[in-house]
Amino acid sequence: MPISPSACSHYRFGGIMLLALTLIFTLSISTGQVSPLTFQSLPRSLHRMPSVRLRIQLTGANMQIHGQSVFDVFANPILSAAENSLHYDGFAHFIQEDYQFTYVFVNGIGYVVESKGNETTSVASQTRCLSSITPFDDIIAALNNLTAISSESVGDDSLVDCPNGCLYGTSFGGKDFLVCVGIDGLLAYGGDIMMSAEYLASPLKSISAPTLTDGSESCTILAQATPVSRATRTLLSGKIGSRSCTILRNLD
Repeated sequence: MPISPSACSHYRFGGIMLLALTLIFTLSISTGQVSPLTFQSLPRSLHRMPSVRLRIQLTGANMQIHGQSVFDVFANPILSAAENSLHYDGFAHFIQEDYQFTYVFVNGIGYVVESKGNETTSVASQTRCLSSITPFDDIIAALNNLTAISSESVGDDSLVDCPNGCLYGTSFGGKDFLVCVGIDGLLAYGGDIMMSAEYLASPLKSISAPTLTDGSESCTILAQATPVSRATRTLLSGKIGSRSCTILRNLD
């Protein structure tokens, strides 16, 4: 029996975490043709791609995950074994009453570690695969079809003051999303979710997959690494300037 007081939170968080992690790099794929590169040809800026902190805000009424409507997801950029594509590993931690929940996303696989007890005393723990009810392919399709839009077109009620030329639009699950590219990171909002991606000055430690305790031998892969385009390379360097929005659209 699961020890979680709210099992549905796992599935809701799975979809949000997948969306957040893929948002960081699939945005830039839509601004230029994907062109796989060899590891040797990658610029020094790509070798130093920063870790990121994703701040997730759930704005809908009574929309929470483990009692929280605002939480952080930390992520590391990882080059594939072929050294020509990229994915992000990430984790998030929640405390709800007497329970702790750590969500881990490593090599395209999601895990949830549940513990009962406080930070110093844990009396029960289990680790199992994390499944997402959000179709991952649909998320990728939505982000790959981002379209540049004018800031004026969203009206004065926009939640984000985004420079003209830096704003993109897409739709997912029947909801319209806006994505703003900034000097310090990315900001996306739509429906009941707002996400910001902030580049970290210091890299995170390597994120490892936890050991399963539910008898499963392996978990289903939910995401694949993505080829590195020139636009992706520029965006993920964390060193974009005021003209980066125009530059991203002109890269091929």
